[in-house]
Amino acid sequence: MELLRFTLAQIEAFACVCESGTLTQAARKLKKDRTTVSELLDYLEVDLGYTLFDRSTRPLTLTPQGQLLYRQARLFLHEAEAFSRIARQIPDSIETHLTLCYDLFTPRALLLQLAEQLRARHIQLDMIACERVQAEQWLDEGSVDLALFQAMNRSVNDHLHWRAVGSVSLAVYAREGYFSKQPVSLLHLASRPQLMPFRDLPPSLAGRLQIADNLIHVNEISLLEGLLQAGTGWAFLPDHFSAERLKGVMRVETAMGNNGLTHPLVALWKPGVINASVLSQVLGIMEKGLLSGGASLT
Repeated sequence: MELLRFTLAQIEAFACVCESGTLTQAARKLKKDRTTVSELLDYLEVDLGYTLFDRSTRPLTLTPQGQLLYRQARLFLHEAEAFSRIARQIPDSIETHLTLCYDLFTPRALLLQLAEQLRARHIQLDMIACERVQAEQWLDEGSVDLALFQAMNRSVNDHLHWRAVGSVSLAVYAREGYFSKQPVSLLHLASRPQLMPFRDLPPSLAGRLQIADNLIHVNEISLLEGLLQAGTGWAFLPDHFSAERLKGVMRVETAMGNNGLTHPLVALWKPGVINASVLSQVLGIMEKGLLSGGASLT
């Protein structure tokens, strides 16, 4: 059996006349000419092969066939309305995907805050922990969108842009009793193994973070924490790690003072890979989060 070819306008006109009782009132409700509404019904009836209204009555009454078809028309219009709502929502529901690289020193609270606020803007954030050298390579290749790392006091390549977004504070942590007395001198720090959460340190970063000659490299947080608790070595760690929560681990007072070190964080990206408006939003969230103390949260 050949399917009928009808339009949404025909079904709307039919249902509206059913509910209004006259062509004039239906035309007013639909914001169409009365002639247009009449023609829509006429063409529908021609295609159907039977009449839908008894036009000898005022208001118009449905024929038995029209009564059966009206129920189907109303169901059809409900589905059309649902389709329209979904169609309007689709642009807002399509998510942008961003990939962010970060290192061990990046505040996790900031990353969670960033992911939550971007999700509210229909932007999904994928996060990958890695070292900065790898991140810069991926940025250059266009396989990731952003990176958040400690500043290294050096120029990035000509293909990448950067912006300072805040800083983190560092302090010395070790197992209780690891150092016999405090404050600990730099010479004493240098004489004991230092846990280093980076595989390769560029000279600029090594000058700030490397004190001991004997380095134990470990860039996985749980392993680093275990080594601290075991008394394998001491470490410069960001305050936001809250290493004091680890059983037997304490913040160590040093000859450098209790304020420790403050190290800048920079965002890196390759121009043209990420939408300018989205980039502005991401950088704004980073800066606000670090300024409000996001770096001090665990």
